[in-house]
Amino acid sequence: MKKPLFSLFFTFLCLATGILLSSSDPVSYGAYTPVFMERGEMENAVKIEAAQPLHSPGKIYVYGQYILVNELYKGIHIIDNSNPASPLNMAFLHIDGCIDMAMKDNVLYADNAIDLIALKTNDHFVSVQVTQRIKSIFPETQSPDGLWSPYTANKYRPENGILVAWKKKV
Repeated sequence: MKKPLFSLFFTFLCLATGILLSSSDPVSYGAYTPVFMERGEMENAVKIEAAQPLHSPGKIYVYGQYILVNELYKGIHIIDNSNPASPLNMAFLHIDGCIDMAMKDNVLYADNAIDLIALKTNDHFVSVQVTQRIKSIFPETQSPDGLWSPYTANKYRPENGILVAWKKKV
Protein backbone atom coordinates (compact mmCIF):
# COMPACT_ATOMS: atom_id res chain seq x y z
CA MET A 1 0.00 0.00 0.00
CA LYS A 2 2.89 2.37 0.73
CA LYS A 3 4.50 1.86 -2.69
CA PRO A 4 1.49 3.01 -4.80
CA LEU A 5 0.97 6.05 -2.56
CA PHE A 6 4.68 6.97 -2.79
CA SER A 7 4.63 6.48 -6.58
CA LEU A 8 1.54 8.66 -6.92
CA PHE A 9 3.10 11.40 -4.74
CA PHE A 10 6.40 11.21 -6.68
CA THR A 11 4.59 11.43 -10.03
CA PHE A 12 2.57 14.46 -8.84
CA LEU A 13 5.74 16.15 -7.57
CA CYS A 14 7.52 15.61 -10.91
CA LEU A 15 4.58 16.97 -12.90
CA ALA A 16 4.19 20.02 -10.67
CA THR A 17 7.90 20.81 -10.81
CA GLY A 18 7.93 20.39 -14.60
CA ILE A 19 5.00 22.78 -15.01
CA LEU A 20 6.66 25.40 -12.79
CA LEU A 21 10.00 25.11 -14.60
CA SER A 22 8.44 25.34 -18.04
CA SER A 23 6.76 28.64 -17.20
CA SER A 24 10.04 30.29 -16.13
CA ASP A 25 11.07 33.40 -18.01
CA PRO A 26 14.16 32.67 -20.19
CA VAL A 27 15.78 35.98 -19.17
CA SER A 28 16.82 34.22 -15.97
CA TYR A 29 18.86 31.55 -17.78
CA GLY A 30 22.61 31.81 -17.75
CA ALA A 31 25.03 34.07 -15.97
CA TYR A 32 24.81 36.93 -18.50
CA THR A 33 22.18 39.35 -19.80
CA PRO A 34 22.35 41.22 -23.13
CA VAL A 35 23.12 44.95 -23.22
CA PHE A 36 21.50 46.90 -26.06
CA MET A 37 22.02 50.40 -27.48
CA GLU A 38 20.21 52.33 -30.16
CA ARG A 39 22.26 52.61 -33.35
CA GLY A 40 22.60 56.42 -33.18
CA GLU A 41 23.73 56.30 -29.56
CA MET A 42 26.28 53.58 -30.37
CA GLU A 43 27.69 55.46 -33.36
CA ASN A 44 27.99 58.77 -31.48
CA ALA A 45 29.68 57.21 -28.43
CA VAL A 46 33.05 56.59 -30.16
CA LYS A 47 35.50 59.00 -28.48
CA ILE A 48 38.79 59.40 -26.63
CA GLU A 49 38.44 59.46 -22.83
CA ALA A 50 40.79 59.65 -19.87
CA ALA A 51 42.91 56.58 -19.15
CA GLN A 52 41.14 53.79 -17.27
CA PRO A 53 42.39 50.72 -15.44
CA LEU A 54 42.21 47.39 -17.27
CA HIS A 55 39.41 45.10 -16.05
CA SER A 56 38.66 42.60 -18.85
CA PRO A 57 41.55 42.82 -21.31
CA GLY A 58 41.28 41.08 -24.65
CA LYS A 59 43.55 41.30 -27.66
CA ILE A 60 46.81 43.25 -27.68
CA TYR A 61 48.15 45.15 -30.69
CA VAL A 62 51.52 46.89 -30.99
CA TYR A 63 51.77 49.93 -33.25
CA GLY A 64 55.04 51.86 -33.16
CA GLN A 65 55.68 52.93 -29.59
CA TYR A 66 52.07 52.21 -28.57
CA ILE A 67 50.42 49.16 -27.13
CA LEU A 68 46.69 48.94 -27.80
CA VAL A 69 44.81 46.68 -25.38
CA ASN A 70 41.19 45.78 -25.99
CA GLU A 71 38.82 46.12 -23.03
CA LEU A 72 36.16 43.57 -23.96
CA TYR A 73 32.96 45.17 -25.27
CA LYS A 74 34.04 48.67 -24.13
CA GLY A 75 36.96 49.96 -26.19
CA ILE A 76 40.73 50.19 -26.41
CA HIS A 77 43.36 51.26 -23.87
CA ILE A 78 46.18 53.31 -25.41
CA ILE A 79 49.49 52.74 -23.68
CA ASP A 80 52.68 54.65 -24.55
CA ASN A 81 55.53 52.17 -24.40
CA SER A 82 58.32 54.53 -25.50
CA ASN A 83 59.95 53.74 -22.14
CA PRO A 84 59.36 49.97 -21.71
CA ALA A 85 60.53 50.14 -18.10
CA SER A 86 57.62 52.45 -17.33
CA PRO A 87 54.70 52.18 -19.81
CA LEU A 88 52.17 55.01 -19.55
CA ASN A 89 48.43 54.37 -19.75
CA MET A 90 47.59 57.48 -21.81
CA ALA A 91 43.96 57.27 -22.82
CA PHE A 92 40.96 55.08 -23.47
CA LEU A 93 39.19 54.93 -26.81
CA HIS A 94 35.52 54.23 -26.06
CA ILE A 95 33.99 51.89 -28.68
CA ASP A 96 30.91 49.95 -27.56
CA GLY A 97 30.92 46.28 -28.54
CA CYS A 98 34.63 46.28 -29.44
CA ILE A 99 36.49 42.97 -29.24
CA ASP A 100 39.03 43.29 -32.06
CA MET A 101 41.28 45.83 -33.79
CA ALA A 102 44.04 46.33 -36.35
CA MET A 103 46.02 49.36 -37.43
CA LYS A 104 47.74 50.56 -40.58
CA ASP A 105 49.05 54.00 -41.62
CA ASN A 106 47.47 55.86 -38.67
CA VAL A 107 44.07 54.28 -39.36
CA LEU A 108 42.66 52.11 -36.61
CA TYR A 109 40.15 49.48 -37.71
CA ALA A 110 37.83 48.16 -34.99
CA ASP A 111 34.51 46.50 -34.55
CA ASN A 112 31.78 48.71 -33.11
CA ALA A 113 29.43 45.85 -32.17
CA ILE A 114 28.16 44.67 -35.59
CA ASP A 115 29.83 47.48 -37.58
CA LEU A 116 33.40 47.85 -38.85
CA ILE A 117 34.77 51.35 -38.33
CA ALA A 118 37.92 53.08 -39.58
CA LEU A 119 39.30 55.79 -37.29
CA LYS A 120 41.88 58.32 -38.43
CA THR A 121 44.32 59.04 -35.62
CA ASN A 122 47.14 61.47 -35.18
CA ASP A 123 50.62 60.28 -34.20
CA HIS A 124 49.93 60.52 -30.46
CA PHE A 125 46.32 59.28 -30.27
CA VAL A 126 45.19 62.65 -28.93
CA SER A 127 42.21 62.64 -31.26
CA VAL A 128 40.35 60.18 -33.46
CA GLN A 129 37.76 60.61 -36.16
CA VAL A 130 35.52 57.93 -37.64
CA THR A 131 36.19 58.16 -41.37
CA GLN A 132 34.26 55.11 -42.52
CA ARG A 133 31.61 52.77 -41.16
CA ILE A 134 30.47 49.54 -42.76
CA LYS A 135 27.18 48.71 -41.07
CA SER A 136 26.05 45.25 -40.00
CA ILE A 137 29.09 43.41 -41.36
CA PHE A 138 29.68 41.28 -38.22
CA PRO A 139 27.31 38.89 -36.46
CA GLU A 140 26.29 39.71 -32.91
CA THR A 141 28.29 37.93 -30.25
CA GLN A 142 27.00 35.03 -28.20
CA SER A 143 27.07 35.26 -24.40
CA PRO A 144 30.30 34.11 -22.74
CA ASP A 145 28.52 31.18 -21.06
CA GLY A 146 26.95 30.11 -24.36
CA LEU A 147 23.42 29.99 -22.96
CA TRP A 148 22.18 33.09 -24.80
CA SER A 149 22.43 33.71 -28.48
CA PRO A 150 21.53 36.97 -30.25
CA TYR A 151 18.45 35.15 -31.51
CA THR A 152 17.33 34.35 -27.96
CA ALA A 153 18.01 37.97 -27.00
CA ASN A 154 15.67 39.17 -29.78
CA LYS A 155 12.72 38.63 -27.42
CA TYR A 156 14.11 41.40 -25.18
CA ARG A 157 15.58 43.64 -27.90
CA PRO A 158 14.28 47.22 -27.90
CA GLU A 159 13.30 48.72 -31.24
CA ASN A 160 16.47 49.71 -33.18
CA GLY A 161 18.51 47.98 -30.43
CA ILE A 162 21.94 46.59 -31.19
CA LEU A 163 23.57 44.07 -28.88
CA VAL A 164 26.82 45.69 -27.71
CA ALA A 165 27.83 43.64 -24.67
CA TRP A 166 27.01 40.90 -22.21
CA LYS A 167 26.73 41.87 -18.55
CA LYS A 168 27.50 39.31 -15.87
CA LYS A 169 24.65 38.93 -13.40
CA VAL A 170 25.51 39.70 -9.81
